[in-house]
Amino acid sequence: MANGIITENAKSKNQNAGLLIDVLRSRSEFYLMLARFYAKPLTQSDIDRLREVDYSKTGAGEPLIEAGFNDIARFLRRQHTGIRQQLATDFTMTFDGVATWEDKVAVPYASVFLSEEGLLAREPRNEVFLLFKKEALRLKEGVNLPEDHLSFELEFLSIMSLRSVDALKADDREQALRNLKISANFIREHLLTWFEMLNDRAMQLLETRFYQGVLKITKGYLNMDLVTIADLVDEIETL
Repeated sequence: MANGIITENAKSKNQNAGLLIDVLRSRSEFYLMLARFYAKPLTQSDIDRLREVDYSKTGAGEPLIEAGFNDIARFLRRQHTGIRQQLATDFTMTFDGVATWEDKVAVPYASVFLSEEGLLAREPRNEVFLLFKKEALRLKEGVNLPEDHLSFELEFLSIMSLRSVDALKADDREQALRNLKISANFIREHLLTWFEMLNDRAMQLLETRFYQGVLKITKGYLNMDLVTIADLVDEIETL
């Protein structure tokens, strides 16, 4: 009898861990998607894949995320020719800093928004560099951009989520919790301290509804993810 109860409890624990792993993998994939949007202009293959997505099933009930996916879906549905060039131009003008609003660029680097000089590679970049180093991460060879680029920071969150997956698989709750808490602190104390400023400036420059939607999704997801992380922490602590 006792053995049966123990077996059942162990089975329930494994099922709960499996559900948490699914959530963590989903978070990782979502952050990778966001990182790709800000990394460089989309290829035709990227656009073709995005056109195949059923956007009615996205949003997770978060209004800003749903509004952003609606923007993307409507843009992709209505555009038939020249879409790759249109998006590439919008990306380059805005996120590569070709265009300005009130003499200011909307390049997605923390230093541009958080340093007094408004220049690249200032203290915010150094903070991210040290965090990456502490977590045994570095940019690939040949990448000559500062670490505080938004795409790198979003990819960092993706990696930390996958590390929590590996930790749960190894039954290392402490490490899984550590990775999640680092992620929450990074969102709160770093990303959310400047993303709103980027969002406001970029919205004045962007011409396509597509990238306006990307900004909405990013803003909504960062805030929603803090709640998700808190829930994940609670669930892991009870495993």
